Amino acid sequence: MTDKPLKVLLIEDNLDDLSLTREVFRKAKAMPMHLASAASMKDALAILKTETYDAIVADLNLPDSCGQDTFEGLQKAAPDTPLLLLTVLDDEELALNLVKLGAQDYIVKGDLSPALLVRAVYYAIERKALSLRQNHLIRSLEKALAEVKTLSGLLPMCAKCKKIRTDKGQWQGVEEYITKRTDAEFTHGLCPECMREMYPGLHKDKK
Repeated sequence: MTDKPLKVLLIEDNLDDLSLTREVFRKAKAMPMHLASAASMKDALAILKTETYDAIVADLNLPDSCGQDTFEGLQKAAPDTPLLLLTVLDDEELALNLVKLGAQDYIVKGDLSPALLVRAVYYAIERKALSLRQNHLIRSLEKALAEVKTLSGLLPMCAKCKKIRTDKGQWQGVEEYITKRTDAEFTHGLCPECMREMYPGLHKDKK
């Protein structure tokens, strides 16, 4: 856990549920939370244009948005922010499907407690961070693979100095060109032919 308060956006239009959820947040002392709230999708989207949060806790059914539309709207507005859904029992199947689509978790309102909320928010943040790291790694690997593949095609090389022309028209030495596009590292030595040419006396002594 962290001593720094987490910024959480609570999206809830029902005043009784809002008051209850606020009280649950207040009692969650194991993880200090700074709570902001919105009563509609319109208000939430306006807030998300100027503010970032560690997590979003949202009722699926709002005055101007319902069910999957709520999830998709929030996911589009804050794709890197973990999203927890507040549901009633009748929405539990929908919530499970939305978790498969990218929501981090859901909580049935009747089960809401400080301990459950702390765990849900904490694990949602951790899972989202892991997902973002995995996506970044995949993109890096895809980029590296694409660059390696370019080395399997035709390379424009100077017939005299053996420099390679890049896509931007610059000429680079073979070592520089390959090093920038792969994880390969170079060690240096002399092949037998170059050894005889450069150090004929040494080659003769070795014989």
